[in-house]
Parts: sequence; C-alpha cells; structure tokens
Amino acid sequence: AKRVAGAPPAASASAVAQASVSQKSIQDRIGWNPQQTPNAPKAAQKSLGVAQPNRTLFVENLPIEATDTMLSMLFRQYPGFQEVRLIPGRNVAFVDYQNEYQAGMAMQGLQGFAMTPEVTLQLSYARK
Repeated sequence: AKRVAGAPPAASASAVAQASVSQKSIQDRIGWNPQQTPNAPKAAQKSLGVAQPNRTLFVENLPIEATDTMLSMLFRQYPGFQEVRLIPGRNVAFVDYQNEYQAGMAMQGLQGFAMTPEVTLQLSYARK
C-alpha cells in the first residue's frame, strides 16, 4: 500500500482491536459506560444531597403566576398523578404520583418544560 507523505501509517486490524479491548477494560475498571446516562453510586447520591427515586417530584423555577390548578393540569397528563402542593412565595412545588416509575415518566416528559417564554421547569425527586 502506498503511503501519502505526512499521513500517519494505516493501523492494522489487530492494533485497532487491541486498542478497543484496552479501552473497554479501562471503562470496566472505572465503571463508565458511554451508552448509559451518568449516575452516581447510591452512597454518593446521598452524600451529595441527590434524592433517591421516589413517587414525589420537587419542581423548581416556577413562574410567580403559577397556581395549583395550572400545575395540576400540567402534571395530570401523566398516569398516576395524585396531587400538587405549591409552596407560596417560594416558586417551588411538590407533585405526588402513585409510584416511583410514574413520577420518573412525568419528570422525563416535563423536564425543561417552558411555563412561560422565560421560565423552564426544573424537576428532581423530592428528598425524603
């Protein structure tokens, strides 16, 4: 095979395979998988203040004009909705679902939802 001046030599198939195996073993050792969403280990989540998945969502960044009715209409689109508790003067609310899975589906669906052109919702699991 001809080599173009200044171009790196073509890698052999075995060298490419070896690099792939080496990268895989490093990923296994550090517990990293690029196909998965990043999750801290459960012990680290607790120490960092990250709530464990549960049936209650914590909703932040609500517009001042948000009401219980507005939030109920929004969150009841997802199965298992039970209630909204808006905290007056704090621009936050708690939303209960029947189970953790249903709360997770609502959180995925409404994360970053634009309540107004300037305000998008920030959702997380409530700390217990």
